[in-house]
Amino acid sequence: MVRRLLVVALLLFTGCAGLKTGGQTLLEDRIINTDTVWQGDYLIDGKVRVVGGATLTIKPGTRLFFVRRDRDRDGLGDAAIEVEHASLLALGTVRQPIEFRSAENDPRPGDWLEIKVDFARKLQLSHCLIRDSAHGLHAHFSKGSLEDSVLRNNIDGTRFGQGRYVVRRCLVVGNRGKGLNFRNSEMEIRDNILRGNRAGLFIFETDRPLTVVGNNFVANRHHVRLGDFFRGDIKLGRNWFGTRDRQKIDTLLYDRGEDATIGSLWAEPADSWLPGTGPCPAALHLEPDAELFGDGFFDAGAVSDGQTIYLPGWDGSAYAFDSRGQRVWKQALGEVADAGPALDGGRLYLQTWGREVLALDRSNGRPLWRFRYPESAHDDHRQGGLVRVGKQLLVPAWNGRLYALDAGSGKLLWKQDCGAPLRAAPAVARGRIFQPSGSGRLSILSLDGQLLTTLDLGAPLLSTPLVTAGGVILVTRGGDVLALDDDGRQLWRRDLAETCYYGAPVLSDGLLYLATAAGRLHCLTADRGEPLWSVDLAGPSYATPLIAGGRIFVGDNRGVMQVFNALNGDPLARADFTNAIQSTPLLIDGRLVFGARDSRIHFLRLRED
Repeated sequence: MVRRLLVVALLLFTGCAGLKTGGQTLLEDRIINTDTVWQGDYLIDGKVRVVGGATLTIKPGTRLFFVRRDRDRDGLGDAAIEVEHASLLALGTVRQPIEFRSAENDPRPGDWLEIKVDFARKLQLSHCLIRDSAHGLHAHFSKGSLEDSVLRNNIDGTRFGQGRYVVRRCLVVGNRGKGLNFRNSEMEIRDNILRGNRAGLFIFETDRPLTVVGNNFVANRHHVRLGDFFRGDIKLGRNWFGTRDRQKIDTLLYDRGEDATIGSLWAEPADSWLPGTGPCPAALHLEPDAELFGDGFFDAGAVSDGQTIYLPGWDGSAYAFDSRGQRVWKQALGEVADAGPALDGGRLYLQTWGREVLALDRSNGRPLWRFRYPESAHDDHRQGGLVRVGKQLLVPAWNGRLYALDAGSGKLLWKQDCGAPLRAAPAVARGRIFQPSGSGRLSILSLDGQLLTTLDLGAPLLSTPLVTAGGVILVTRGGDVLALDDDGRQLWRRDLAETCYYGAPVLSDGLLYLATAAGRLHCLTADRGEPLWSVDLAGPSYATPLIAGGRIFVGDNRGVMQVFNALNGDPLARADFTNAIQSTPLLIDGRLVFGARDSRIHFLRLRED
């Protein structure tokens, strides 16, 4: 208690400067009545009030961490920023957003209270992240804007009342209550993505002009909901409501159809996902930086230890090189290698068409041990990637066996028949191995090789399963996408009706991405398989995409590497080459590295405007 009183006294004495602690400026209960600029990291443990016509300017890249402290025991954190008869300017940038978030290691909605603004002289927020709060941006009797920002994991993302507000190009996602909530305000809600909220847009009441147009509403319990005492009728502009089915849309709009005592919502549904919505990453250019020449195709994805990059090829060689394309070593393997390699502390592991597994010294490429397995009728192309788990190296073989080798010596530990051929790497999660087979069988094994269960999914499984929090997601060659729990029970199934070969699904921020041999890139919700959007690629794709920095990087069989916005599928950049790109790109030191069927390893520098 004595220490806390001393800290409070020091803060009052030093005015707005705050107390530095662990690289952060500590701000407890205080009043700001002169123009103030915040830049850097701040720890807010109390209520910071801005009054008396002062302007609080928050610089790009600033991070505000709010301590979870519930002094009034109402179940909500008390920390807040309160602006009254004053101004708040929080203008971040694409590269340097401003963050308002919980200081806790286990953040949850309601950890801190709100950014409360009353009678604002100026209220502008852009490129901000507001998360883990109770009420997000809570403004009354003001005119303000919220643009290019993210509202995530709050109870309510906003509470607007008695004013004029613009919400534009924002991502409103995963808020436990209402994504956007307002009453008696003139609102412009345009070009946003509202996803995974209990209510995407909640209209408590209003008798003022309302513009809701160009938004994508997806995977909300209700896309738009009227308040319990709202008696008027609302006409919404053209928005995408996740489906073309008018009856289904009606079930997602909470109005007189669910409660005869309230008003009605009139929707003008778009036919498909609307592009140009949500925050956009910085403009991107792919600039050729270097090339490394081989004597055959490069289909495997590269792996890296952060300094050196490793990649095998169809010329029967393994290559090691740095991020600038300078070769470190080259080692002859004796046969084609098109499977993804594996790494550990000192070894690189590869599989070749000679039905041989090799461990190489990562520093110089020298072979350390070899393991051979028997031939089969399926020995023709595309081997499964290798996986390191514990002391084991898992090897999916053409002959249908999954081999577990001692990674240090190459000694066989166990093997299990999983159905020939095995052309994809297994997935490992929560003490289980999930091995797909070209026969259509999925085998679920324990880490010591005991077969727990098998499933016949009716079509070849040619790509590695995607591990999720609740199980795995698989894709059949026929285009069925299936989510299973750890015991193989089906959670959901979605038929894309498109051929899918070796490209595996990838996961980012609760969304699933998959490139198909039909030349489409699909985005679905991972929890329910609900389609969000799909876009055309330049050609058929056998590649697994890379997700990084809010962007999707994917190659295709026409030799085009394309980049898309992961939020909305908008194209961002492309680079054209002479032959197919079937490998997953690697991003390292600001360069995109991938092999192609023009017998080259390409290095593209990423330049942002």
